[in-house]
Amino acid sequence: MRRLTAAALIVLDAAMLTGAAKQPPAPYHSLTREFAQFYDSTVAMPEAARVALFRQRFAARFPGFYAPADGQSDEQFNRNIAASLRNFPALRARYEQTERDFPRAYAAGLRHFRAQFPGFKPVLPVWFVHSLGRMDGGTRTYGGKTYMVFGADVIAQIHGDGTIGPFLDHELFHVENGQWFKDCQPDTTVWCSLWQEGGATYAASVMNPGADDHTLMLDLPKPIRPAVDAKWQAALCTLRRDLDKGDQATYASYFMGGGGEQAFPKRWGYYVGYRLMQRVGKRHSLAQIDHMGHAAARAEIDRELGGMIAEAGGCPA
Repeated sequence: MRRLTAAALIVLDAAMLTGAAKQPPAPYHSLTREFAQFYDSTVAMPEAARVALFRQRFAARFPGFYAPADGQSDEQFNRNIAASLRNFPALRARYEQTERDFPRAYAAGLRHFRAQFPGFKPVLPVWFVHSLGRMDGGTRTYGGKTYMVFGADVIAQIHGDGTIGPFLDHELFHVENGQWFKDCQPDTTVWCSLWQEGGATYAASVMNPGADDHTLMLDLPKPIRPAVDAKWQAALCTLRRDLDKGDQATYASYFMGGGGEQAFPKRWGYYVGYRLMQRVGKRHSLAQIDHMGHAAARAEIDRELGGMIAEAGGCPA
């Protein structure tokens, strides 16, 4: 929510990233090579035993991450692991290329981000992993501690064509903005996620002038804009109805790419949030948006969503 192998992700200290005097390095942890090694060393094992060993080994390496997601059963998670191992040979070349390229891309991403936010420091521990197909990048909280996680497997599949820079701007904005705008409780509350994801998408557009929907990841898994624009009034009215909902199913219908059929495209909350934040950006600088807390952000959402609905013709009584 706020969301990427033969060499491990190296530790990059601030001096290497900025050319300034040496500072303490940010904590980096990589399990990308370990996944490949596990694949190679267990290839002859029966699938059930292999999955069980994977869970035992990797749950200890990154507690919290290698566990069933919210709403996912143990059986579903086991199938997820089995599929990731089964599909690894077809992905491996791109995966290992991603691992080789990512340290340089991340360093360049930090330099680019600091041009907009000069005081930015990557304050979260960063993990570079095989995400089991769950994410390219994002922040996750386990045991009360927040991490920045990049999934080499998903990055290899969707960021191989020059979108890595805007993607990093998006994810780093979540880290920057997280200092001022904290997750709601629950963190699946729609209006908060609309602000966070719409804001990060808008920030990436500001930092990459001329960025199109592909660059801003608004075509994943399919182009979002045409389908939402075709039912724009209904989309806005649906969003207003759901703003204060916090259940996982409603959140997923706006901000996740899985699940079954629904009225609007998967991840459509990113697009509507982006459109809303473009309006907010006409009255506030990106730095001002970054520093807004819950009360100010909610007031902006109510103001702009109300204006968008009025322009679209209103909602049924």
